Amino acid sequence: MDVILSWLQQGLSGVGPLFILLGLLIFVHELGHFMVAKFFGVRVEVFSLGFGKKILETKRGDTTYCISMIPLGGYVKMFGDDPTQTVEDAEKPYSFLDKPVFQRIAIVLAGPLMNLFFAGLLFFMIAMIGQDVPGAFVGDVKESQIAWQVGFRSGDKIESINNEKVLTWKEVDEKIRSSAGSQLKFIVKTEHTGEVREIAATPTLGKTDDILNPNEKVGHIEGLSLESLSSLIGVASPSSEAATSGLKTLDFVEKVDGQDVIGYRNLESLLYKAWESNQKSAELTVFQYHIGEEPKPRTVTLDLRFDMEPGGKVTEVLGIESAELYLLRLKPDGPAMQAGLKRGDKIQRIGDLRVDNWDQVLNTIKGFNKEGDSLEVEVLRSGEPFITKVTPQMTELMNARGQEESRFTVGIYPGLSMAMPPAVLERTSHPVEAFKIGAYKSYEWSKIIVLGIVRMIQGDVSPKNIGSLITIGRYASHSFEAGLSQFLRMMAIISINLFLINLLPVPILDGGHLVFFSIEALRGAPLSMRKMEIAQQFGLVILISLMAFALFNDISNLFSAW
Repeated sequence: MDVILSWLQQGLSGVGPLFILLGLLIFVHELGHFMVAKFFGVRVEVFSLGFGKKILETKRGDTTYCISMIPLGGYVKMFGDDPTQTVEDAEKPYSFLDKPVFQRIAIVLAGPLMNLFFAGLLFFMIAMIGQDVPGAFVGDVKESQIAWQVGFRSGDKIESINNEKVLTWKEVDEKIRSSAGSQLKFIVKTEHTGEVREIAATPTLGKTDDILNPNEKVGHIEGLSLESLSSLIGVASPSSEAATSGLKTLDFVEKVDGQDVIGYRNLESLLYKAWESNQKSAELTVFQYHIGEEPKPRTVTLDLRFDMEPGGKVTEVLGIESAELYLLRLKPDGPAMQAGLKRGDKIQRIGDLRVDNWDQVLNTIKGFNKEGDSLEVEVLRSGEPFITKVTPQMTELMNARGQEESRFTVGIYPGLSMAMPPAVLERTSHPVEAFKIGAYKSYEWSKIIVLGIVRMIQGDVSPKNIGSLITIGRYASHSFEAGLSQFLRMMAIISINLFLINLLPVPILDGGHLVFFSIEALRGAPLSMRKMEIAQQFGLVILISLMAFALFNDISNLFSAW
């Protein structure tokens, strides 16, 4: 019930941003049809945002401008666009269907093209305003990984690659992806000391994790990423300083002595600095996250008056650890919950394997091949071991590549969450450069969306990724809360989607009309009314079916999330 209430709350909070987003995009689309129709002398009778009963309306000249009740689209009603009606000779210069076929094609094409141009304008605005993007900072690097072996360390700031300065992680990623087999020279700055070092590394060719990348294989350096463990913590021992001071398992540490915490590594760094400067205590701002509840920050004071061996970690002395192996939530009535596992349990052993990272847990469950048998799981609960048996179930789910797969699961979700690196402001003050960025981003996103559709047709991407207004509303709400640049970016991406979707050769959509008019241009005469009626009915069935499928996906995803 809490999940449903949370979902409804999120949906309602997204209504305002959704109406702003759709209202602007619909207006821009219809404005394209309207402007070109007026340019060619077609009389526009109605310009409406929304369908159904008119809520507000005003008439200027020949056109009634209105806002209608159902905000799921819009339309421009042109004089003479109904082939079943007879137009008098004196009125034919103002009739849509009496215009030359190439003018009609231009009027229909103007709507989708306006969405594309509007996306370019939005990307232009973002480039001028600026947006926060992940900086060129290295995330957590493990000693067993290639990135560590060639010299990278957690928190390093990459200053340049092959003598070219880099600011954002995207620049770093693009350079590595395009340089398989070629040695790169990195200039990096150490996180704590600021020491500048040079690292030589050669990306190897490997299969990309990005299903929307047109290149199946790209360069990569194992272990080099921007992700770090977040400051979600576990407290294993009830007698530790952390526990007695009031810290709880699955607390998210937001601040240390008023300073923002960026990841678990940063938490250790801030606590160490406080201890090293002989502070008596450190004040932490923390909160617990529960679905359907607003986070409630609280303050915890940790005693730092202790001795520690050189090279030691303050978090270990205090009894704090990453929440990677702690259970954040469980699927209601799933195998793990039925076996008695609880939120906050720390997995120590699964089967015969003592685990120290979540990948080991995941791979052991995925590799289960004894249908009907069980896995013995040992967890730590309030400092005491608890052993139970869990029977994995075969489950259909979506993987990180947007593909459906069948594998064994037990219905557990870890406290493994990642923190992004410090953000940097990416912007330009030069209008010409911003225009180039807007054009390139529009092209880039058009290519990504088309590739996504192709991958879906090929079966590489699941059609369950198709979402309805619920998904759009959720993303609109999140981007609206994230700031103006993020909301404009979301609007630009949706605008490009509308541009491409409307060009699909489906009757009812602009693309279907373009097909009819193109056939007319080639054969010198329009299709028969009967053929167009059948095609329109077929297109309507496709459109309604697609909308129903998208809505079904949204509702299914709500429950499959558990």
